[in-house]
Amino acid sequence: MERLLQLILERLEQIQQYLFSRRGSSNTQPAQITIPDRIRVQEPLRVISDTGSYVAGEVEVTNTPLPVSVSNTPLQVSQSGSWSVGISNTPVSVTVTNSPLTVGYSTVLYAPISATTATDTQIVPAVSGKRIRVIAYAVIANATVSIKFRSGTTDITGSMRVVEGGGIAHAYDGGLFQTAVNQPLNINLSNNATVGGYVVYREV
Repeated sequence: MERLLQLILERLEQIQQYLFSRRGSSNTQPAQITIPDRIRVQEPLRVISDTGSYVAGEVEVTNTPLPVSVSNTPLQVSQSGSWSVGISNTPVSVTVTNSPLTVGYSTVLYAPISATTATDTQIVPAVSGKRIRVIAYAVIANATVSIKFRSGTTDITGSMRVVEGGGIAHAYDGGLFQTAVNQPLNINLSNNATVGGYVVYREV
């Protein structure tokens, strides 16, 4: 507070000196004096002239704001990860065309199985330029025996044990096994037994 009063007194002395220098002038415009921003005073004052009389008028004390410039520097931001992009408020036209699916099957053929000796027995003879694809079969044996199907002399199934009076049956439209091109379909017995049954196949 004392510092503030001291500053005001100093400014008043400056004002008095200024008025003395303008003595005899008819100009009654207020004197503009700028003081630091820390002193915020604006009120009419009465001062004494060099003759000792009061001088009518006002002394205006104003504050001059300090210019301040603020610069915003953008920060670099790095984004990483996965992004999903959507179309907002935009109609999307989608056309779905249904095309009929044509499935073609070759002719289904049948052949009997009749084997009695421990060797290869032909079921279906070779077909020129085609394979024999078995889609179903059934066998039954009058004695315990192991059987397997062959493409010519090459095994195309594992050995399957059939007990006396027992049998095996399987079916799958996609195909259970098939021969090589230009090879017959044979059945092989591990020992002498009477094995009967059938195969359902396609030439592919």
